[in-house]
Amino acid sequence: MTTEAIPKWVAQEIQNAQFKEFEEWAGSGYLLDINKNDRKIDAQFYEKLPEGRYIATLEVPKDVDMEKMELATVYMFKFRAYKATLSEKVISFLKEKYSVQMDNIFRFELVSFEKLDAEADNPPSTRSAEDDEGDEEEE
Repeated sequence: MTTEAIPKWVAQEIQNAQFKEFEEWAGSGYLLDINKNDRKIDAQFYEKLPEGRYIATLEVPKDVDMEKMELATVYMFKFRAYKATLSEKVISFLKEKYSVQMDNIFRFELVSFEKLDAEADNPPSTRSAEDDEGDEEEE
């Protein structure tokens, strides 16, 4: 694999890609990073994203309150995935020079997020070990 810079024509095609809405998706995961200046978050998902990865950067619209976001907290995320198809020339270049098989690039935009309550999934038992021992003595 080569360490030379990506040619300008490849970088320009990627930067000027025409994204089209691919699908809307929902998945659970947690925040790895919050960038309030650029309005972006990095999220680790428990489920595979539409193109197979588990970590993605999501753009956060201005109407979403980023102050409510917490790192390492589990959320249900709803977002839109946008896809742009690369030209055959760029696909061939990336495969030949970098051994990367990439036909499309994706962009993700957060629609909503909801904090998941971990304890709601595993409610505490109403019985203790002492209660169980007491039942045995009564028999």
